[in-house]
Amino acid sequence: MLTARREPMELDVIGLTEELIGFRTPSQASNAPLAGHLQHLLTQLGFTVEEVAYEYPAGVAKVCLVARLGDGEGGLSLCSHSDVVPAAAADGWTVDPFCPRRADGRVYGRGACDMKGPLAATLTAAARYRGRRLQAPLFLVITADEELQARGARQVIERSRLFAAAASGYGVLCEPTGLQVVHAHKGALAITVTARGRAAHTSTLRGVNANARMIPFLADMKRIYDLVLTSPRYRNEAYTPPCSEWSLGLCDHNIATNMTPARSVCTISYRPMPGVDAEGLVRRTERSAARHGLECEVVRVGDPLYTPPDSPWVQLALRAAGRRRPQTVPYGTDGMIFVQRMPQLLVLGPGHIAQAHTVDEWIATRELERAVEVYSRLIERVCVPA
Repeated sequence: MLTARREPMELDVIGLTEELIGFRTPSQASNAPLAGHLQHLLTQLGFTVEEVAYEYPAGVAKVCLVARLGDGEGGLSLCSHSDVVPAAAADGWTVDPFCPRRADGRVYGRGACDMKGPLAATLTAAARYRGRRLQAPLFLVITADEELQARGARQVIERSRLFAAAASGYGVLCEPTGLQVVHAHKGALAITVTARGRAAHTSTLRGVNANARMIPFLADMKRIYDLVLTSPRYRNEAYTPPCSEWSLGLCDHNIATNMTPARSVCTISYRPMPGVDAEGLVRRTERSAARHGLECEVVRVGDPLYTPPDSPWVQLALRAAGRRRPQTVPYGTDGMIFVQRMPQLLVLGPGHIAQAHTVDEWIATRELERAVEVYSRLIERVCVPA
C-alpha cells in the first residue's frame, strides 16, 4: 500500500510567539493548558510525545513534555521551558502582560524573550522536518518550573524515557543569548538558616528574640560575603562578572514592633563556577549554624554547565550561528540539571537576558526569524542524512 509523503508544515514564528504568550503560565500557576496545546501541535508535526506530569506546590498541575521526531537515540535536543516569572499591570506594564502586542519590529508580552519566543522558534524550525527521513532523532524538551529552581528539569531526568534516549546526543538550551553560543554558565546553591525564639510582649522581657540569636551567625556570613568577592580562589576570569555574590536575605515574619520576633530566617544564594570549591563554603556555613544553635537546610539546585570551547559540538554550533568564539554567562538554566545526564550541552537562543523578567518584556521579530534559521542549520547538520 502506498502512502503519501507528508509535506513540511509551515509555522509563523511571530504569530506562534504571540499565541504562546497568551497562555498565562507564571510558575506559581498550572501550565497544563499550554502543555496540552503544545502536545497537540507536536503530534501534528509527527513527534512522539511523552508527558511528565507532577504537582507543585500541592494541587497545582505541572506538565513537562519530551518529544521525539525520528527513531533511535542521541541526535539533537532543543530545550525550552513553558513557565514565566509573574507579571501584573500594577507593576507598570503599559499593556496586559499576557496580551501580546507587536510594534516597531518587536513582540511585547511576558515571556516574549524568556522564553515563549525561543520556544516558538524551536517549533517553527522543527516543523520544516515533518515527514523527512532523519539519520538521527530530533528531540524537543519543554519543561515547567524552570524559574523555580529547575524543578521540572529534575522531574524530566528522573522519569522521562525519551530524555534517557536523548542524553547521549547534543543539547541546546534555547534561552536568550542574542544568538551567541554559550559554552558555560554558573550553577546554583541555596541555603536557609532559621533561628527560633519565643514570642512575648516586649514590655515583659519574657520573650526570646530570634533576631538576636541570628546576629552572630550573620557576622560569620559577612566574612564569607567579603571572601568570595575578593579572594582569587573564588574567581573565574572567564565570566563577567568573574565572581559570585554570597547573597544574603533576611526576614523575621514579625507582625508587630511590640512583639518579640519568634523566628528569624536567613536565606543564602550562591552561583558556583567551574573550578570553585563551593562545598567548602557550605561546610563553613553549616558549622557556623550548628555553633550558634540554628537550623540549616542546604539545597544544591544544580551544577555549573561547562562544555570545552574547542569541543566538536561547540565548534559545530559556532558555524551554524555564524559566530567566531563561544561565551560564558553568569546566570543558570535547566542545563544545571540536564548536565547530570547530558554532558554535551550549550546555550543558544534569540533575545537578550536584559529583556527577560522586565516590565514590557520584548523580543525583536528579526531575532526570532534568525533563530529559526540557526536551529534549522543545527538540525540539518546533526539529524539529516548527508
